[in-house]
Amino acid sequence: MKTADTTIPLDRKSAILAAALAVFAEKGIAAATIDDIRQRSQASVGSIYHHFGTKENIAAALFAQGLDDYWNGLLAGVRAAEDARTAIHNLLSTHLEWIVARPELARFLFARRQAVSPAHDQAIRELTANHFKTMLALLKPWFQQGILRRLAPELYAPLLLGPAQELARHWLGGRLLHDPRAAIDELSAAAWRSLATDDALAATLPRPVHQEPKQ
Repeated sequence: MKTADTTIPLDRKSAILAAALAVFAEKGIAAATIDDIRQRSQASVGSIYHHFGTKENIAAALFAQGLDDYWNGLLAGVRAAEDARTAIHNLLSTHLEWIVARPELARFLFARRQAVSPAHDQAIRELTANHFKTMLALLKPWFQQGILRRLAPELYAPLLLGPAQELARHWLGGRLLHDPRAAIDELSAAAWRSLATDDALAATLPRPVHQEPKQ
């Protein structure tokens, strides 16, 4: 999959991928053509074919670029956190902020089955898995300290981002009118309750207010 061809000038590569995203959003992935992308990007057909080869390769390169951009934001949020609860909040916040800022690219990533052809599916799976492994490595100190629960790896994504993903789908599909970022605090609190150990939860509960006994 040609997603990092350093022979392409950065501005030209970005123009082709940006044009592809606009065309995919406007016409749909299946109906879009190389010529549509050429006209939108102002690149020559020969240049597009030389660097990407096919529409499927363009879609895969765009998907990989979007995936990297999304995950780099998530990972930066975790790296900036001083504690596990803040890390979880940053994940949820970055997730929804990224989607609201880049709705067309988010819709494209959500349309994975249409966007990624079978020839590129394994490479995209590996890219996603590598990002996820990096995230778990960043969370590892809090597992070791007994702050976050040790679970099967496949459970962390749905517990962390599952409800936020569903909320984002409704917003991107026009079925949710209010800003999904308004739910960040509630969603991050729910994810914290799902992943924190009992001791960590007890330590973050508000202390009961002491009341003098009634006379």
